Amino acid sequence: MDGNTWLKALNTLLTIVQRLVLLSGWFIAALVLGFTIKSGLQPFLAMFLASLLGVVALVVHEGGHYLGARGCAMPVLHVRVAAVEIQVLRRGWRVRWAPQLKRNRLGGYVIAASNLQRPLQQQWMLVVLCGPLLNLLVGGASLALGLSWPGVPGAIALAFAVINLAMGVGNLMPAWRVLPSDGMLLLGWYRHRDDQRPELAQARLLALTVAGVPSAQLPVDDLQRLAEGPMPGPLVAFGCRLNALQDQGDWPAAVQMEQELDQLLAARSAQLNGMSGLIELLRGELAFCRALLQRDAAPLNNTPMSAEVDWNAPWLRPRCLALQAILEGDRQRGEHHLQQALQAANNSVVLSQGKSEALLAEQLRALPAPTHL
Repeated sequence: MDGNTWLKALNTLLTIVQRLVLLSGWFIAALVLGFTIKSGLQPFLAMFLASLLGVVALVVHEGGHYLGARGCAMPVLHVRVAAVEIQVLRRGWRVRWAPQLKRNRLGGYVIAASNLQRPLQQQWMLVVLCGPLLNLLVGGASLALGLSWPGVPGAIALAFAVINLAMGVGNLMPAWRVLPSDGMLLLGWYRHRDDQRPELAQARLLALTVAGVPSAQLPVDDLQRLAEGPMPGPLVAFGCRLNALQDQGDWPAAVQMEQELDQLLAARSAQLNGMSGLIELLRGELAFCRALLQRDAAPLNNTPMSAEVDWNAPWLRPRCLALQAILEGDRQRGEHHLQQALQAANNSVVLSQGKSEALLAEQLRALPAPTHL
């Protein structure tokens, strides 16, 4: 057997063990609840309660990652727990119900940007470790409570302890299923030595963008690495280049990128699964550019925007409505929509977004009044 075969076999074995650990936690919790709670709804009540405690344990787990990121002064952008997705804002939160793919329906994650003032290894090892560590701490505390409390409250505490301990231990196993486990990530960051590794290009660009660096000032080499890598990297790089042209007011060059996007999508057609929201967002930005260049709102009317676009870019729709109103000669309505776009962008954790929207707002305000023959 060659090295890759051994690694695949080892990963398969660790994945099986990880699943057994996680399932055993749920099964033991259900048994504890089933034997303690007397009800005619058993065993279904015990299974339901064990599943509910599992979701709470997942909240604990992702909460650990979140606390780890904030402890390192890392900006957190998104948090997901099963079907609940949370968008972190500078002031407040946005929450929506958005079920994941079936293969990862009960999973969760925390998306954060690196702190540019600290080495990557230090901060990311802490973020990765805090998730399972909080599970183990909560599991230990729940175990102590469960052993000291009699009856149903003690059984619930014991069941919660078992689920948390299983989740903590299971996630520390270095396995790779849909996504790498915390154990796999921890091992990777432990071996990390070079913050300028090519595969970290997207992480570096995200950190710079969140810190407020305009798209035109992002490192060209990292953008090129992103463009040449797997999806969604090429689409993200395309979006950065398009945004740079928008900030500069180079609308002819921005409109010319429509053909480039079509060519990119055709060349990467086999890699577009799950990319529909990002593609729709880019097409919406291109429609805005064409409408502004041509002084015609028709491209905006012909480019629908879904709720997914409104979730990821809540400033785009009001900005497009502002352009449409200004082209129709209604400056007051246009300014109202511009204020909505600016408010949404300025509340984003991505500081460069507020700067970009401010530039675009000034360009829209500077448009000449329409002439009607």
